[in-house]
Amino acid sequence: MDELRFDGGIGTFTVNVPENALMIHRALGTHSLQMQLEVGVPKGGDAGRVLHLDTDLFAPRDAGPKAWLGSTSQALAFVPDTGLERPTLRFLLTGAQILALEQHRSGDLHLELEVRAVLPQAIGHPGGSQATVHISVAESRWRQQLAALGRNLGVEMTIPFPEDDGPGRGAADFLREAQRLLGAGEIDPAMLMVRKALETIEKITGWNRPGSKKDKGQITADERWALIRCALEDQASGAMHVDPGTRDYRYSRTEVESLIAMAAALLRLLP
Repeated sequence: MDELRFDGGIGTFTVNVPENALMIHRALGTHSLQMQLEVGVPKGGDAGRVLHLDTDLFAPRDAGPKAWLGSTSQALAFVPDTGLERPTLRFLLTGAQILALEQHRSGDLHLELEVRAVLPQAIGHPGGSQATVHISVAESRWRQQLAALGRNLGVEMTIPFPEDDGPGRGAADFLREAQRLLGAGEIDPAMLMVRKALETIEKITGWNRPGSKKDKGQITADERWALIRCALEDQASGAMHVDPGTRDYRYSRTEVESLIAMAAALLRLLP
């Protein structure tokens, strides 16, 4: 619980997010993170009868500044001396944001809600101090919330490119160029950029393909990754149209997007 403190005889408004008050729902193309905010109303009439709330939701991180998730505003009509008001706050989150929360979460989910308020009818200065409410959601409950989203969440998963100073920088540059060419409608040139990215990945990983006489059950994990990478490269090489199987074939934009995504996924395995 925290407080919104105002001048003189106005008093303080307490703010709190009760336990189990956070819910997540499917929305059209996104997700709605919903929580109930408890606002304790002070006694007396100096505050007026309207409270404007501006809120920002953050995810704290162990290293670096906390990550902003979303903002919302609420105009709360209240009657002094009535005790608690319970407005509902809603934040729209993309699938990528939720998956990022999962990536950085260890155990329970921890969030921070920054609350700012204005009393436009107050006697005296209408602005007050900022409050920060710390929210904790038990891991079991949060996992239940995500499970309820079903396929709506999984289909939005994104594959991040590596850092610019990482070993996969060259391959990532080829994939970015592939995206640029694809945006210009250059299908085959984009495919060939993916091929260059896959060739670069081969040099970095050191994955070796198994010999033709090796028993399937004896193929190592690295050799299996090598086979996957090689199959993707073969598909991307089809954009040259020099072999009978692809001479008259025209690749689609969706096929290029799929190859970019699969090559980007392999980047995550780089040492």
